[in-house]
Amino acid sequence: MKPKPQIIADRAGPHAWNGTSVRSRFFDALSLLLPAGEQFLIDTLQSWRAASEPPADSELSREVDRFIREEQAHRRAHANYNAALVAALPSVQAVAERAGRIADDLTGFGMPMKLALVAAFEHLTAVLAQEIEAHRFFIAEENTRAGRLWKWHAREELGHRHVAVLVARHAGLGRGVLTLALLLATGYLAGDLLRYTFALCRCDVRAGTRRWALLADTARFAFGAIPSLMRMTRHWFALLLSPSRCTH
Repeated sequence: MKPKPQIIADRAGPHAWNGTSVRSRFFDALSLLLPAGEQFLIDTLQSWRAASEPPADSELSREVDRFIREEQAHRRAHANYNAALVAALPSVQAVAERAGRIADDLTGFGMPMKLALVAAFEHLTAVLAQEIEAHRFFIAEENTRAGRLWKWHAREELGHRHVAVLVARHAGLGRGVLTLALLLATGYLAGDLLRYTFALCRCDVRAGTRRWALLADTARFAFGAIPSLMRMTRHWFALLLSPSRCTH
């Protein structure tokens, strides 16, 4: 029997594990996107290393190995998370299937842009991970099964955030391609997160959650997120201003 994430009843809906429905659905949407996104990172670094000229030094190669192992573990953990989400609310299945194809548009890029996108997506996840580790707004319920998963994921992202930047540097990528990749990655991730969070909330409405409660919850979440978004915006610029700062 597939495990289900622990669920906390909430005035905005029965499927909230993270304090409120919209905050919970924000992370549920991110989880739906992660397996395909992480597979893109893994495939890109494996392909780059196989064709790398000059070859990566042994220390960087070991770091890439660790990065791939950890991303594979994240992918498996979120696949289980997503299966539990679908089991709890079967109407999510169609949303999950669409989310599984989100990286298809990225496969047509050449290797330099793919490596730049790996660095950009890793920077974005590290920015969110840093906020999760330092503040409690995003993960309000740390002692749920899902909350512990996100805290573990955040710690590992912070632990290997430097690897993609080191690979980009080894590949000779300039600030121009990194800037373009960061803008593309930000647009992709922000757009998909909003779209899939909305899709999950629609599933909740069809399951009986009151629409007005979700709207009120959305307003509270958006207003409460302002300090976090300001901090994250400041960290977002780090990759543009000085890529070396992202390795620490």
